[in-house]
Amino acid sequence: MRILLTGHKGFIGSRIYETLKNGGYQIEGVDQGDEIPNTRFDLILHFGARTLIRNSIKAPYEYFQDGLALTVKFLERARNDNALFVFPTSGSIAEATNPYSLSKKNGSEWLKLYEDLYNLRTVTLKLFNIYGETSRKGAVYLFTKAALFNEKIPVYGGGNQVRDFVHVDDLVKCIVRIIKGEIGPGEYEVGTGIGTSINLLIDQIEEITGKKVNREEKDFLLKEAPSLFAKQPLPIDPIPLREGIKRVMDSLLKE
Repeated sequence: MRILLTGHKGFIGSRIYETLKNGGYQIEGVDQGDEIPNTRFDLILHFGARTLIRNSIKAPYEYFQDGLALTVKFLERARNDNALFVFPTSGSIAEATNPYSLSKKNGSEWLKLYEDLYNLRTVTLKLFNIYGETSRKGAVYLFTKAALFNEKIPVYGGGNQVRDFVHVDDLVKCIVRIIKGEIGPGEYEVGTGIGTSINLLIDQIEEITGKKVNREEKDFLLKEAPSLFAKQPLPIDPIPLREGIKRVMDSLLKE
């Protein structure tokens, strides 16, 4: 099986690429500025995209170009290759109040269109809050870093919003199951199924690091859903949040 992975230099993409390469899979990666190989692929993992919700408000056109437009480009490549197409969407599409979330929502609609018109086989993975040791964004990383190094950090809307924090390794395990044929075409949720408020996340980080988070209370910059977590999570035995926080902490302390 020949695999093409877009966004292979990013946080999630690099972890997928490293795992599959080390596992002996035939995988090629493309990122910004790379030429797309002419080889026919059996599977396209489309993880190339801009991913910061707040930045998308400042650069809507760029998020369209690197989001929806790029998705359709690789959908067309999958159609020509008759490849299985794997697309990560976001839990934030429940409240598509920004260019990033809207692009992901529209991308899912384009997948369904290609399924109906061209019988394209697709897998949609609704990702919740993916974190890990090599991430340089997201609540787990940012609040852990702020605690360790006494950095002031904004907490929006009082910190009561509930999110589902899932380690990147649990996502990678799902990708391997797709490659092995254990997961077929369809729509799936990649989360833990456990909702954790930002305030509870901060409490756990403070307990694990032994340091206080220097909070700066701020109003929401845009409307956010009060609660987003997987109802039918795909990962099996996901890494507990406390263990994941400790991994991120240990990684930060080694830098």
